[in-house]
Amino acid sequence: MEDQPGIANIQNAVLEYRATFKEPIAELWYGGRQGEIISSLQRALSPWAVGLENVTWQQAPKNLGEVQLTFAIPSMVATLQIGVGGAVMTAINPDWSRVSQLISLFQTGAESIVKTTGREFQFQQATLGFHIQPSGKGFRETLGRFVNASALGCEDAQMFGVSVYYSDFLFVIDKSVMFPEGVFVRLIRTFSPPTRLDEMATILHKDEETVLSKLGLRLE
Repeated sequence: MEDQPGIANIQNAVLEYRATFKEPIAELWYGGRQGEIISSLQRALSPWAVGLENVTWQQAPKNLGEVQLTFAIPSMVATLQIGVGGAVMTAINPDWSRVSQLISLFQTGAESIVKTTGREFQFQQATLGFHIQPSGKGFRETLGRFVNASALGCEDAQMFGVSVYYSDFLFVIDKSVMFPEGVFVRLIRTFSPPTRLDEMATILHKDEETVLSKLGLRLE
């Protein structure tokens, strides 16, 4: 009987959704409509108890790329940032058992941004990064299967890392800087503008399962 995959001891996970406008909203941002943007997003996020005290902004941006408003969503340990070029939504230690709530939050935020600014998204990207703390032996032997250590002349290396690139997806498995003998995993997938957040979440969840299986692990 084959050994069953162990359960991944995932730590410090970060989920990020990033969307870029087809055209920057500079004329809106500096055309007296900042208050409209703030009010619209605050109303849209009010079901998650986002009040005015949860809204901050970059006080001294060095360039247009740094201009941004930030909406903190404490109930979901998440943030929404909107700038001249696009928007970023981030969740810390997302729980797949609550993924429907997180999707609802992100989808509401994205739709509100498009409606308020009148701008469509040209580019959408979802990123999931996390550390895996080892249970028992470290991951050197497992990752060593994917590397020709002899050809590289690094048979005595402490750890190995691999990265794989597709046209719309990449994943990286590298040494964790937080946990001795642990690994860090990053999954990045790009999506076409019409793709909804629930579809993105399903695909990214499958990506996570696939990469974990390469490490002999599975989600709980």
